[in-house]
Amino acid sequence: MNKDVFNSTMIRGGAQGTGTRRVALLMDNAFAYNRAVLRGVHEYILERTGWFVHQGVPESRILPALREWAPDGVITHASDPEFAEGLEAWGGPVVSTTSALEDPPYPVVDVDHQEAGRLAARHFLDHGHRHFAFFGSLETGFSRGRERGFTEAIESEGLAVHACHADHLLGRSRPESWVRSEEEIERWLLKLPRPCGVFVSNDVSARTVINAASQLGLQVPEELSILSVDNDEFECLFTTPTLSSIEIPGVQIGRRAAAILDAMMQDASSAPEGQLLPPVHVIERQSTDLVATDDPVVRSAVAFIRARFRDQVSVDDIAEDAGISRRTMERRFRAALNRTVHDELTRQRLARARRLLQETDLSVDEIAGRSGFSDQRRLNLVFKQQFEVTPMEFRRSVR
Repeated sequence: MNKDVFNSTMIRGGAQGTGTRRVALLMDNAFAYNRAVLRGVHEYILERTGWFVHQGVPESRILPALREWAPDGVITHASDPEFAEGLEAWGGPVVSTTSALEDPPYPVVDVDHQEAGRLAARHFLDHGHRHFAFFGSLETGFSRGRERGFTEAIESEGLAVHACHADHLLGRSRPESWVRSEEEIERWLLKLPRPCGVFVSNDVSARTVINAASQLGLQVPEELSILSVDNDEFECLFTTPTLSSIEIPGVQIGRRAAAILDAMMQDASSAPEGQLLPPVHVIERQSTDLVATDDPVVRSAVAFIRARFRDQVSVDDIAEDAGISRRTMERRFRAALNRTVHDELTRQRLARARRLLQETDLSVDEIAGRSGFSDQRRLNLVFKQQFEVTPMEFRRSVR
């Protein structure tokens, strides 16, 4: 068999294994999201079962080899309609890890794209933006979902979104004219009001948008604050300035996809539904590291809060650092950002707590201390008020 088509690995699980099955993992591991999904699949296999795994790319050219190998099931990142149709014709159990296609014929485990859009909207609103834009594709399901969540959240505040749609998402290996794509983006960027919060549907496209802004001499984040989705570190750190991005739970998606496929292979009559997992949080880098206000006192106060929120600082401490009275600080803060100084302090602390709950095994008491809360009880109270779940319920939902 052509080694360029498949790479095989035997992965043996623990005592709970239910026998060896042949599973094809068809996804392009050049993308960080797919690599995270594969890690999740690997974790599931090690803990519960034993699978003989072949890895390949999700392209139509591998379908003859797939049929010849005759797997018991497939986990794939199916974004090409022709490939998806061929996989459906194969007829075996399939789970997809992307919502790129409209109404796929098999279960999909993915991030909740509308919630990612809402998270992007909250990020820009929290930074004081009043002008907003979206760049993405009308042909790709996850891009449409992200735009829908973003636009609905912005419009609910009585504001508008300026959208630009590419025929397809800009990719590393697409044959489109790079020059024409950049020119179209540049014309759109020049029409945007400034400062503007620009939400881009994925990291690959966002790097192109940042490059186009640079060619025009537009300052990021001062004139265009740019946020995307996937948190692919190669893309995010390769830009100048570095790119803020929404992290999605790729490892958890891989584990859920493997569990669903396992159930389908054990019971051919089962028809499990797919699942959409919430995005994790915004990883803020230089491209959105700005409060969109002309008030230097508010900008200074936000910078102080970001640097000191883990300490037991108070609103009086923040006002003292700015050299003004607490009353004046509160008035200027609300005028610029439509929230109180205490709200901002709590927002930063909760963001830190959510990240530690997601990424570490620290106890809630330890997380409270590292996030600037006085104790576990206070963290539990504030967390439940803000998110309607306890810290431990949130941890279980994202891990």
